[in-house]
Amino acid sequence: MFDMEFNDYSSWLMDNAGSVIRFRVASEFLHENKRVESAKRELLSSNLVKYWLGNLKPDFGRNALHGAKTEAYENVMGKLHEFGLKKGMPILDRETEPFRKWLSQQINMPAEGYFPIFYRTLVAAFLAMAGYSGDESVKTWVLRRLETVYPFAKKGDLRGVYVPRDAFPGFPKAFRNAPLINPQLYPEEELKLPWIHDMNAFLHTTSIMEDATLRNKVETIIRFILTSDYQKLPVGYGIVRHKSGRYYAMGWSVHLPGYFESEVSGREFGRLLLLLDLFGKSRTAKDHTWHKQSVEALTRFKNDEGLISFPRECLLEKRIGVWVLGTRMGLEENRRIKNAITCESTFRFLKIMSHVT
Repeated sequence: MFDMEFNDYSSWLMDNAGSVIRFRVASEFLHENKRVESAKRELLSSNLVKYWLGNLKPDFGRNALHGAKTEAYENVMGKLHEFGLKKGMPILDRETEPFRKWLSQQINMPAEGYFPIFYRTLVAAFLAMAGYSGDESVKTWVLRRLETVYPFAKKGDLRGVYVPRDAFPGFPKAFRNAPLINPQLYPEEELKLPWIHDMNAFLHTTSIMEDATLRNKVETIIRFILTSDYQKLPVGYGIVRHKSGRYYAMGWSVHLPGYFESEVSGREFGRLLLLLDLFGKSRTAKDHTWHKQSVEALTRFKNDEGLISFPRECLLEKRIGVWVLGTRMGLEENRRIKNAITCESTFRFLKIMSHVT
């Protein structure tokens, strides 16, 4: 599968990539303290990193935490995660402190309306990805979601997920083409179906992944997600009915690009790369045909030098877009230079392969 050894890829990236990728390579693959510290200083002086840190503002409104705007919490934290910023870096500790405090205040509050559970899960997930999974509030909330999702996934019965829309009054015409999720699947506003943010949280929480019992629960959820019955569910799940009688669209299902189709392109390709990297942390996923075939398909993008170069349109960096959907894939400060896309592609390929070799 490789034309080059891991250390050859790493050396090439250290010589040709920008500060973000050099830091990631130094810290994840080279493990040489002197080079890691040098790369960290370069990373934190990067204008790209400073730009995204500047967008992390302590605003906890609906459109501030979640959405497609650049300054939305989820997009900023997604970018900082990919840049390699972690707990223990003073600048990140300082900028995430308001969000960590907010979560600690929220975890025992009642869920008034449908969205508080989702927002708490969103905030906890990205904090876990940034290395704060040991914080008591993050650990507590992520474990709560695990114990909510696991029993349903273990049962694995998707019959009854949807109910007739005419069984409930006032169903909005705007949602007439979307299915209504059975209210029994979100008692007290706690959705039993897994969100992609749940999976990011579970697979980045050390106390879960290092505990055999808890990790097995995560693997059970992943086994459920990898079934064809789950993958045939409508993307985004559908509509939920709040106890107040209001209806909301519910997205963020864990649908896997390439599960049914052989060709994946555009935004879906970026999302595929994120999911292959994420699910590479799972023994269950790595053994599944979807993961194996998807990883194998990446090798067709080798260039004459044995490096990886995905089409530019597969590594989108949009001004308006959601990170978790694969529309904010840029890692290089100057993506116009000759090697930029090859550096990004090769790094992403190397990181995915590090889970499976």
